[in-house]
Parts: sequence; C-alpha cells; structure tokens
Amino acid sequence: MDALFSYTKSRSLIHRIPAGIKLLLLLVTPFTLYLTPIYVCICLMALFALLALLSGTGFSRFLRDLRPIVVYCIMIIMIDVLSFLFFDRNRAVITETSLYMILRLLCAMEATSVFFRTTSTFDISLTLQRIETAITFGHSRLVVSSMLSLFLSFLPRIFQSWSEINAAYMARGGRNGIRKAVRLLPVLITISIKKASTTYMALQNRN
Repeated sequence: MDALFSYTKSRSLIHRIPAGIKLLLLLVTPFTLYLTPIYVCICLMALFALLALLSGTGFSRFLRDLRPIVVYCIMIIMIDVLSFLFFDRNRAVITETSLYMILRLLCAMEATSVFFRTTSTFDISLTLQRIETAITFGHSRLVVSSMLSLFLSFLPRIFQSWSEINAAYMARGGRNGIRKAVRLLPVLITISIKKASTTYMALQNRN
C-alpha cells in the first residue's frame, strides 16, 4: 500500500495537464469554497471525485487520502452533539455551519489528493522555477521556487515516512492504538526534520 498523497504514475489526461494549471486550481479552490454558496462546494466535490476516477490512479487511493480529515470531521460533529445535549436543546443537533465546514474541508482534501496523485515533485519544482524565472526576467537564483517546492513536497513525504515506520512497527508485533501514536509520532517528527534539512541542503548546493 502506497503512502497517502503520493504520486501515482499514469497516462491519463489529468496527468498530462500542465502542473502550473493544476497548481493554480489548487490555490484557487480554498477561496472558491469560502466565497461561494455551499452548492458550489458540492459541485466541486463531485468534480474532483470524477477527476480521480478519470486519472487512473485508483479510486480507493483517492478515498484513502481523505482519511486524515475524517477524525477532524468527527470532532466537529461531537462538539455539536455535546453542545446540543448539555447547553442548548432548541437548536439542531448538527448545525448548518458545522455541516458546511465539513463539506468544505472534504472538498479541499479532494483537490489536494487529485493534485499530488497526478503531479510529480519534479513537475512541481520545474513549474515553479519557470514561474520565478519569468517573473524575474531570468535574474533569479531560484531560491523562492526551491523553498516552495520543498514546502509542497513535504506533505506526501510526511505520509511516506509514516507508512514506512508504521510498517516496521507492525512487522515487530505492534498494535494500533494510543501507544502506537505515542511511540511513532516522535520518530515521525525526527525523520521529517532530517529529510527537510537534507532536501534543503541539496537544493542549496544545486543552486
């Protein structure tokens, strides 16, 4: 099983869309979600699900990428339920605001999944370098694009690291639960910091 948000090779039309266009759509999506009516969010959710199906990366991978937000959504619902039970029985059990927030979070996560599943780190880095070169008319050391590339590639790297240490933990007889989180989270943080430092130094040396 591959890590969440990892790039999945395919020859689909979605993969062949220029990385710059996909990056622009990813950046525009959050503003669209919060500045438009909720039905726009629902339409976008359906659109991203369709794109995931057409991308050839496997719809099951797309659904797995939504897991990180599920816990947060459950917390939002639980807060509403507890508020209803202990403070105000005259309102809805789940408020409209909470429902809209959950839908928007899921939609944003869908967009992120489609982007990272269909766009390689190399394409992201190359696109950012071209943008910086064009803006500075070729008079740039590509420091900004290197930093942005590092930032955008950090999310899938975190999940890749988690997948690796989790597999090692389970192979040694470990079990799911709070104890696993307590033992593995410090390891994940340490590995992520080391990888970020190594990648940054490599980018600095290349530039």
